[in-house]
Amino acid sequence: MHKQQPSIISSPALILEGLKLLWHRDIRWLVIIPLLINIVLFAGATGFAAQWLVGWLDSVINLVPDWLHWLVWIIWGLFAALALVVYAFTFTLIANLIGSPFYGLIAERIILMMSDDQTISEPKSMLEIAWGSFVRQLQLMGYLIPRAIAAGLLCLAISFIPLANLLVPIVAGSWAAWSLALQYLDYGADIDQVGFRDLRQRAAAQRWQSMGFGFSALAASAIPIVNLLLLPATVIGGTLLWIRSNQLQALD
Repeated sequence: MHKQQPSIISSPALILEGLKLLWHRDIRWLVIIPLLINIVLFAGATGFAAQWLVGWLDSVINLVPDWLHWLVWIIWGLFAALALVVYAFTFTLIANLIGSPFYGLIAERIILMMSDDQTISEPKSMLEIAWGSFVRQLQLMGYLIPRAIAAGLLCLAISFIPLANLLVPIVAGSWAAWSLALQYLDYGADIDQVGFRDLRQRAAAQRWQSMGFGFSALAASAIPIVNLLLLPATVIGGTLLWIRSNQLQALD
């Protein structure tokens, strides 16, 4: 009798497992190249974000009516959290697009490593996988960006409504978590030749699991400097989640 597997897979544990696998000989070089590129991107993005954050928060606080001045520090903290969400989401989106050719290859290596069938052969060349992963990321951005703009406009509208503006970081964070869950699950789905629409349906069917991983990915991408290593670790974590979720579905 087989031991029953848990229905919920720990998302932080998956990312930590990915962190441990970063320097595996089969994927080490696929981590180093996008890491060097992302260091340059990170330096520029962080400097710009820090400057923008100070000016933006000052302008938001000036809009607070006098009768709400006692809440100014709470509002400042909430909007700082919102800015961190925007920074983490934007940085991750761009970094993953740049690194997608390498991350697609990482996902393919992880799927092969975790497969019990050692006779599986690679169906595509490295160039085909890398190019296909980049094209898939462009398709993913085509889905995410218009919806991210709509979510941003909604948050902007809510931000002018006293008290209701306290919900802005929650709305933005939830959307970012869902987006990142799709993004990181998509690497494994693409290797398994699962369409993006089918991926969305599967992620929605396991919404709590998907959102849990998305929030973990968001937290990982928001940690300065550390996020440079956590990005590829999260790619591995998302691929492991894809594999294990499929295994759990097969057992049901």
